[in-house]
Amino acid sequence: MRKCTLVLLMFLALSVATGAMAAQNLVKKVDNFIILVDRSGSMDDKYVGTKDKKIVLAKALLERMNAMIPELGYNGGLNTAAPASEIQALAPFTVASYGASVAKVPTLIGANPTPLGVGLKALEPALQGASGRNAVIILSDGQENAGEGSLKVAAAMAEKYNVCFHTISFADTVSGNQKLLDDITALKSCGVAASAAQLADDAAMKQFVKAVFYDVAAAADPCALDDDADGVDNCKDTCPGTPAGLAVDASGCPIPMVVKLKVNFDFDKSDIKPQYHQELADFATFMKQHPGVSVEIDGHTDSKGTDEYNQKLSQRRANSVREYLVKKLGMDGSKLTAVGFGESKPVASNDTDAGRAENRRIEAVLKGVYKKK
Repeated sequence: MRKCTLVLLMFLALSVATGAMAAQNLVKKVDNFIILVDRSGSMDDKYVGTKDKKIVLAKALLERMNAMIPELGYNGGLNTAAPASEIQALAPFTVASYGASVAKVPTLIGANPTPLGVGLKALEPALQGASGRNAVIILSDGQENAGEGSLKVAAAMAEKYNVCFHTISFADTVSGNQKLLDDITALKSCGVAASAAQLADDAAMKQFVKAVFYDVAAAADPCALDDDADGVDNCKDTCPGTPAGLAVDASGCPIPMVVKLKVNFDFDKSDIKPQYHQELADFATFMKQHPGVSVEIDGHTDSKGTDEYNQKLSQRRANSVREYLVKKLGMDGSKLTAVGFGESKPVASNDTDAGRAENRRIEAVLKGVYKKK
């Protein structure tokens, strides 16, 4: 039971870490990476300042690093040098699958020679088939005593396959060739170098992983974005997801289609004069092109009189037009509503006779039908 609890806690911790990374909007720096683990005889020596062999520490370091690499769509491979061997061919990276490959890295070495250049050369077939940005991460103490020089091989690969070389050094005061590792790292400005001692610290390891594998993109300003491309930024858009091609108001909401009926009324009147009968007949014909669409008949007044009286007068005007459309022109009454707005929505000045006449009007708002750009 205790073991199951520990596994559950580790899973929850990994889930939280993964979620935190996703929230930061991470962008991968490389498309393909291959980790090359040096298994030469000198890696069987103890790392100065520890009781562990370099190869054992290298494997443990890889396990920690693997858990910190975000799953951003990389292809990952894993090889060893001395002898040159492929543990995992380039394949889509996941923490679980790559961790299973890391577990296969042998820690029993013996007196292997150090053909580091040969181990690098063995990566070439994988790099030939890779597209995009490539990274090779070398875990080694830098010693070599056999085969073609590793710096020469790495230089050719950096140029031919667009490879950034990164090194994790196990060179110490007893054995190793730190200069060689530094020279390989410096082949391109993108190279990152660290020592195994430095990466014993989790914060340093996280920084190394970030430097090699990904960037944190700056959070986009929502007010600079317009997700539905309606011309109103996300901060002001109260109607997100507006279909393309529709005209919108200042709040980003589609503008209902409004048919202005040329039906005006005499002062303080709500009866429809004969001269407007044809206008209403034309509207009824127009609505046959929109079967099933509901219509709101809006009545309006000028500003003469009290607000309360004008509200009632505008309602009578809207009712009058609705009744005419239903009873005289046969429109479906269930699709027509009448709403009075009083003097609240003038379209002209109420300071002139002509303006007031314009404001004594009727408009038809088609529900679910919107203006196009």
